[in-house]
Amino acid sequence: MNGWIRLTVFVAMLGLAGWLAAQEGAGKKTSAPARGSGGAKGSGGAKAKAQLPVTITPEREAAVMTFIDRNHPELGDLLTHLRDNQPDAYDQAVKELFRTTERLASVKERDPVQYELEITVWKAQSRVQLLSAKMRMGITEDLKKELRAALGDQSDAKLALTKHERKRVADRLGKLDDDIQKFGQEREKVIDRQLQMLTRNAEGRGSKAGTKAADKSNGNKPNGKKPTQPTVKTPAVKTPAP
Repeated sequence: MNGWIRLTVFVAMLGLAGWLAAQEGAGKKTSAPARGSGGAKGSGGAKAKAQLPVTITPEREAAVMTFIDRNHPELGDLLTHLRDNQPDAYDQAVKELFRTTERLASVKERDPVQYELEITVWKAQSRVQLLSAKMRMGITEDLKKELRAALGDQSDAKLALTKHERKRVADRLGKLDDDIQKFGQEREKVIDRQLQMLTRNAEGRGSKAGTKAADKSNGNKPNGKKPTQPTVKTPAVKTPAP
């Protein structure tokens, strides 16, 4: 059991930190094209946000375990042993995994295809980390074969994600090329439309200003009506009785 505990501690404190750091980096690179010129500033903000302390609640812990059960049950077994034997390390692992689930949730909202690809990368990379940790307990030929196969899966998953990122960037560049061509072809038309619109607005404002000036000079109210003269009542004179 002591060897197993050491393995789980190693995985949680080193393995998890390794993949999550890699996944955070991948997420920032993936989001970079959408940020435009503000990408550097945005990355700094995302990094600062990612470093905020995380409080583990029963709801968050349940969400993490659900994510693990769906995507990597073997890791769930390790976390269970860690929870029972190393509570501090378990809390740290759950915090890091919760950050990952939050980042992936935001990816899913933005691009469901990218989300599925990143899940595949995460699963492959976590498998590699676990097998690497097991090799520290003893190297066997079977374990080496498993690790080689896991490395192949990891490489294939990263390649698929990279191709998707390239396609998304290419689509964006294609749209920009269309916009550039459109602006070039319709330059004069756009200028003429804007000129006509601005001229009409200026003429309309000038007409209103002239009407207001004429009303003032004629002593009229702004609505064009003459001011109403006050009515003066003459007091009635009583005739004295004879």
